[in-house]
Amino acid sequence: MREFILRALKARTSRFDISNLEDAGKMHIVCDCVVSSLFIANDIRRDTIFHAVLEGPSYPPKIISFYGNKLRNLNENQRHIATVINEVLIAGEKLKLNEEFLIDGIKITKKSFEALVKEKSKNSQLIYLHNKGQDIRNFSFSKDVTFVFGDYIGMPRKTEKLLDRLGSKKVSVGPQMIFASQCITLANNELDRIKQKI
Repeated sequence: MREFILRALKARTSRFDISNLEDAGKMHIVCDCVVSSLFIANDIRRDTIFHAVLEGPSYPPKIISFYGNKLRNLNENQRHIATVINEVLIAGEKLKLNEEFLIDGIKITKKSFEALVKEKSKNSQLIYLHNKGQDIRNFSFSKDVTFVFGDYIGMPRKTEKLLDRLGSKKVSVGPQMIFASQCITLANNELDRIKQKI
């Protein structure tokens, strides 16, 4: 199993205007990451889960998780994904801490980023995508991996210390700073190449 956790520090946690994703805390970044994580030509990655940890206004934090093996009626169009996220946020607006709501392979949870990564660190290899990490082409992956990364703001230093305590490994996908969605594409490609060799 492969999982991706995007921490979106400004992405809205309440109803937003799907025609203006920039002002919704750059929700277009979240949508692009959904596509890069889950979609391949004419199919969806069934062995993949994408988690977007949204921490913007008005009801943070909220985690929206997309389960590749359970998704129905989701396509790779950015506007469509934004519409679905908006609907899920509205449905989960009144959730209390640790409550969740699941529909068509998409789950919304009232849970913090910290709680999620602690949970994943117990049964998955935790990998922090970082430009100063070990080259992904020289890294030894476990069967189950969870990639953690930030959006355009990056990861707070306090969070980096937590990831260190949880035993995460820093891994770099290349020498250039690239978009979060591109990091996912390169990570997926590397795992695909390794899987093909086995």
